Amino acid sequence: MKIKISLAQINTKLGNINQNIKIHEKYIKKAIDEKSNLIVFPELSISGYYLQDGALEVSLKKERVLEIFYDLSQKIDISLGFPEIGEDSVTYISQIYISKGKILHNHRKIYPPNHGMFDDLKFFGKGKEVKSFDTDFGKAGMLICRDFFHPSLALLHYLQNSELLILTSAIPVRGSYRENGIGIYESTEKLLSIYSLRFHTFIVFVNRVGFEEGICFMGGSMAKDPSGKTILSLPLIKEDFESIEINFDEIKEEIFNLPLRREEEIDIILNNLKEIKNG
Repeated sequence: MKIKISLAQINTKLGNINQNIKIHEKYIKKAIDEKSNLIVFPELSISGYYLQDGALEVSLKKERVLEIFYDLSQKIDISLGFPEIGEDSVTYISQIYISKGKILHNHRKIYPPNHGMFDDLKFFGKGKEVKSFDTDFGKAGMLICRDFFHPSLALLHYLQNSELLILTSAIPVRGSYRENGIGIYESTEKLLSIYSLRFHTFIVFVNRVGFEEGICFMGGSMAKDPSGKTILSLPLIKEDFESIEINFDEIKEEIFNLPLRREEEIDIILNNLKEIKNG
């Protein structure tokens, strides 16, 4: 099965929900015009990232996000980032997936960073679940920024037979400039190549751009095929929008060549994890 995915590497406006909604609507309509099946926006795309103690003021219930994009979701699947006020009154960094007027999944960031320039744990709660979910084209999974730097979480999606990993972030420019790019970009690209190759999955990575409180966000969004190859690459620093067609039959070919999934012994993994935990 073939589908077309649009990557919206946008510059969001910090704390300005109404303006950000208009930015989203513009790119969603562009993706619809290109006959895309899915559009993916970065982490906290609806609010901006560096919210600090303003996070609660701009937080939304997931049902409100669905209401805002209900009509557009009848024409295209939408994944976007927002600060969520949960049923427990805790604020989370969340990534929602909407299709045909329904919420198919809502992932809450499990590892908000709490070092260096970020102090997210002071303002956001930690998610607790990693679940893949069914779409019209197959099984998908979502992880947010720091989450996908933890291989254990990517492994959980692999064990649930995810065919598409949607990875969203607000990664700033960090590390020294090198002849062929930025340090953090290089390490991210290598990590995603390993995931896509060994987990037999397509990966869509969407990172934001722009400046907030002196922080420059990197961009450099990309897509990977199940062989680990980069099939789409967006520029660093600059706002951009690109689309790519993927064919899920390629996953079957990779699994045929190296059938790792059917060899997995989940009980062995669980037993060893129990021993490590009880250490």
